[in-house]
Amino acid sequence: MIPIDKIIIKTICENTASIPMVMAEWGLSMEIIIDGKRFLFDTGAGNINVLRHNMMVMNVLPNEIDHLILSHGHQDHTGGLRYFLEQRAFQSSLRPIKIYAHPEVLTPKYVQSPLVKGYRFFGCPFPIEELQRYGAEFEFSKDPIELNDSLMTTGEVPMTNKYESVGNTFFLKPGDNYIEDQEMIDDQALIIKTDKGLLIILGCAHRGMINTIHHAQKITGIEKVHMVIGGTHLANASKERMDETIKEIKRLDIKKVGVSHCTGLNSSAHLREALGPNIFFYNNAGTFIQFPQGEMIANSF
Repeated sequence: MIPIDKIIIKTICENTASIPMVMAEWGLSMEIIIDGKRFLFDTGAGNINVLRHNMMVMNVLPNEIDHLILSHGHQDHTGGLRYFLEQRAFQSSLRPIKIYAHPEVLTPKYVQSPLVKGYRFFGCPFPIEELQRYGAEFEFSKDPIELNDSLMTTGEVPMTNKYESVGNTFFLKPGDNYIEDQEMIDDQALIIKTDKGLLIILGCAHRGMINTIHHAQKITGIEKVHMVIGGTHLANASKERMDETIKEIKRLDIKKVGVSHCTGLNSSAHLREALGPNIFFYNNAGTFIQFPQGEMIANSF
């Protein structure tokens, strides 16, 4: 457990830019600083120059990152991996870096949408051998991993409620045929144990925002959830799912909810209306979160 004022979070990549100086892309990446230690959570989609440009603007230096955590294996969270590792290797003379992920994170993944005829590859664009060449040392685990006394991964998230699902637009190809990825088993989140309660950082929450929160409470033994940020995968959520999600956020008395990426504009607006501006905020590219005197301030660079 750590005092919350020792934590800084910078949202590097996200669908929307909060200020003119940063660039937007469909994806997510955050730098999390805990008492001076620096962690990178996901690497964005890897679109030309976005991660590099935003890192420069936000003063995020690849060679200062101590560990990297991947929320899951989709391209919009892993596409910047090679750039990040290349830059870090150049700046640090190939000093190895641990990458924490689920064992299925590099399994080929595919997507189908009305704009795409057939199936499009949507997994990590790089083979493990290429990433290892730049110093990546993968630590795969289905179970939670403690990175230090206050930071841990969730590992696999059980799906325990009746209203959250992974959706039906993602696919795997274990043989010659595509099959619906009904589990999204590699999806995980980050948990920071603070003196104000849990701070939960979601990548996409494919297995459910509320399922992830409940799992975090169970594995830490801490009931109080102070803040949840990141992708909630509520875009196109049903009315029942939105209503149940809002009801549970209120029941848990979560003090701050900062949404990103796959939440969707309509669902974000719904959350803001239901939770109010004192709890809800948009966590976009360029957002800088800190907690002076224990109170959250979300500024933009």
